[in-house]
Amino acid sequence: MGFPMRILILFVALLLTACGGGGGGGTGNPTASSVVSCILKTYSQSYPSNYDSYNLTPTPTQRFANNVMRSIGVKDYYPTDNNGCNTVAEHSRLLYKKTLDRLQADNIDTVEIYQYGPVTNFNDVTWTTNENSWQIPKTELIWFVQEAHSRNLKVTLVWQLWQNDSVGNQINTTNPTEAEMLRVLRGWHNIIMDMARFSNTSNVDNLYIQWSAFHYPIVTTYTESATLEFISIIDDIRTVFNGKLFMGTPRFYDKRIIEKVDAIVIPLSPSNWSVVDDANISVALLKNRYKDAIDGKFLDFSLNTNMLPSNTPVIWDFNIQSRDKALSQGWVEDGFCVNNCIQNTYVTDFSVQALAVEAAFQAIKEQTHFKTYGINFSTGYWHTDTLVPGSEGFPNLSQSVRGKPAENIIKYWFTK
Repeated sequence: MGFPMRILILFVALLLTACGGGGGGGTGNPTASSVVSCILKTYSQSYPSNYDSYNLTPTPTQRFANNVMRSIGVKDYYPTDNNGCNTVAEHSRLLYKKTLDRLQADNIDTVEIYQYGPVTNFNDVTWTTNENSWQIPKTELIWFVQEAHSRNLKVTLVWQLWQNDSVGNQINTTNPTEAEMLRVLRGWHNIIMDMARFSNTSNVDNLYIQWSAFHYPIVTTYTESATLEFISIIDDIRTVFNGKLFMGTPRFYDKRIIEKVDAIVIPLSPSNWSVVDDANISVALLKNRYKDAIDGKFLDFSLNTNMLPSNTPVIWDFNIQSRDKALSQGWVEDGFCVNNCIQNTYVTDFSVQALAVEAAFQAIKEQTHFKTYGINFSTGYWHTDTLVPGSEGFPNLSQSVRGKPAENIIKYWFTK
């Protein structure tokens, strides 16, 4: 999907260290007796008062239609600390349970979960992944789906394609030939088919067709061959998976692909937002810029798809962070230090996130260009209540809405 929040996450070694890749030591299933004795520790919800004192937080008054999918994604790493429990899996289950309870209280109906792990070897004819290297252990992912379903929540599975494999090979993203692109797409075909089979047997409700966090713009250079490969992928997945299929915005905007999936996912940001706009931020200004962005998407679809955009089911996706320049400067790493921990120099401002969420929701409700299938906050919910920087990363800066003013706005809009 090419979201900016994920483009930086490219190297296996870094991910294995910082994000819990490779399963994070999640060993086995917790036993019934040990779960009873394992108690989730209390995570502080306190934070400095200046975090949300820069701008007034808007008060929502509107709600989405009942048929709009309401989705939030959990943070994109598997917790790797047992925190006094017998195993990592015990502790992680407690974290997930509390998170699912909170999401259910926020009136969501779908939870997105983000899985990744390296391809075994890019030089193999058939690409595979080692299940032991999945960032969320297979048993725990199956458990998560069951736990979500017990709360009447549907589950969307997203798979991140890494640029590096397990033996050190790297995908050429700089100047690939058409033949190289086709090899990657056919390798991806293998991986996503495995995910589709897993998803079907594990009762996953929705599956992303296109990779996540892998920037591969070459598909817009060789448009027709890329389109035909994705059509083949979608057709094959339909033979093994009974759920809904979502696809990150097809950069080639092809009607043949759009008509084969249940919805496409469009990341939405305010158009032409600058540092000057940061100083004049308001719901009204933001709403106009979000409308401009939607108008731009409409123009793209009108010119390139030969279909009516109003018939295109769209999931509007967000990763709005809670810092003062989140809109003008874009996404920054929230999970671990980069560039000598530059995150410590950023100004936390919860109100920016809240204003942007309210404005985006108003713009979506008022637009008539597209059919709104759903709303999603990609990796938008931290694993704990922590709101200050520390060993968990930087939840204060994160696109996570957990415990922030934006969460109450989402809860109101998502009420049926």
